[in-house]
Amino acid sequence: MILRRVVVALTFALLVPAFVTLSACNDPACKDGGEGCPCTTGVECGRPPMCTGWICDGTCRSFNERVGFRCRIEPCVDGEKCPGVCDGAGTCIGCLQDADCTPGHTCEAGNVCSRCDDGVKNGDETDVDCGGSCPLCPGTCNVDAGCPGGYCWEGLCARCNDGIQNGDETGIDCGKAYGHCPVCFGPFCKTNADCASGACELGLCCAKPCPLCYNCGFDTGECIPRPYGTYDGDNAVNPDVTCAGDHVCDGNGRCALDFGQPCTENAACASEVCLNGLCT
Repeated sequence: MILRRVVVALTFALLVPAFVTLSACNDPACKDGGEGCPCTTGVECGRPPMCTGWICDGTCRSFNERVGFRCRIEPCVDGEKCPGVCDGAGTCIGCLQDADCTPGHTCEAGNVCSRCDDGVKNGDETDVDCGGSCPLCPGTCNVDAGCPGGYCWEGLCARCNDGIQNGDETGIDCGKAYGHCPVCFGPFCKTNADCASGACELGLCCAKPCPLCYNCGFDTGECIPRPYGTYDGDNAVNPDVTCAGDHVCDGNGRCALDFGQPCTENAACASEVCLNGLCT
């Protein structure tokens, strides 16, 4: 009988505290759960603040999410995603390290990721708010279509009339054969339009149009005299004036009478010798 009374007393003693706890948490403050409210699962504790969670051990108890846990910064502007990371103290911040930011951006002072509209050159930008993972900077390109009136060369726009040596040019606004711009000098050309000087001399671009009895030098692009006894019917400044037929080039850039032609003076002959009325 004594033992039975002891058991009943102990049972009553155990029930009373439980009854008191349940009664206290049945007030309106625990309607949607919260810290210290009774629970059987964490769901009953309600939605936790960003970067926190619930542990239910019969009572709702909050904890801070680990450092680097992904979160969403609130309030978020204009429906953006506003990604962030937890700082381990229950706060969602922009970043803790570069790896928390989108590729090409860095974690800046104030725990914010660099952006393409923040007015400073940061991240992988090549200039303020452009280049890298941001929009292209003025004058830069990826394809020729990004350079109106010009072409794209190693990420920069170039033109054949901008007055500077850039792109694949070997001189100012001119280059080598098969490049983007007219040839400065040397091989190869088919028409005058292929050459920066407008002078295509026997397949070579010359630095300037060559006069009668001159050729374009292969190495220098300068006009040099044609060899003695050769003709010139193609390269004259005036195509109507030729050195052919009874005339030949004298090796000094002059067109004169060929060997055996009638003459009256030495200067009339390419050989500069007029003997017995003939060039010899």
